[in-house]
Amino acid sequence: MPRSPEQNRAIREKRMRQILEATLHVYRERGYHGTEMGAIARRAGLGRGLIYYYFKDKQDVFISLIRWTLSGWKELLEEVTETDQPVAARLGEILKKTCALSLEYSDVSYFHQTFSRDIGVLFPDRVDEVVQLYEENLWRPVRTLIQEGVETGEIQVPLELGERFFFSVLFGAINYERMIEESDLDQWVSTALYGLVGRRE
Repeated sequence: MPRSPEQNRAIREKRMRQILEATLHVYRERGYHGTEMGAIARRAGLGRGLIYYYFKDKQDVFISLIRWTLSGWKELLEEVTETDQPVAARLGEILKKTCALSLEYSDVSYFHQTFSRDIGVLFPDRVDEVVQLYEENLWRPVRTLIQEGVETGEIQVPLELGERFFFSVLFGAINYERMIEESDLDQWVSTALYGLVGRRE
């Protein structure tokens, strides 16, 4: 009996997820140049030919990996940014949730921190496409929230400075070489939002 379109879609999604998860593991072990399609196939438990059925080449696999992982990050951001909490509370939630996810999915955190530095070298013809993925899924949602805080007066620094500060704090905390421990998250977020001298009422 032939499969329904829904069954085919479910199988396709499962296979692509297997391939992308395998790519994350192989990348962490071998880096981009060492991540060969055969190694991805072996890690995924699939035939090499099946990888090419879903992806045109290795570059296509990695751009799909960027898109897939960032879409999950965007969902997290939207869950927080669309609430009616004060801007500072929403920024704090983003910091805590992002750090918790980075601890839980360390391969994803490692991938973005190391891979994003070399996009111009690895994908010279597709830099704009990849940068747009980061813009849509990460930068814009946070920038919009910070802009809201600036406009309402809750954030009292210029938008660009607030954005640079926020991401500096965030990426410093999820640095794969020395990540913030979950037990320190609340204190770290409070310090990031209200400063070393403590919150002023």
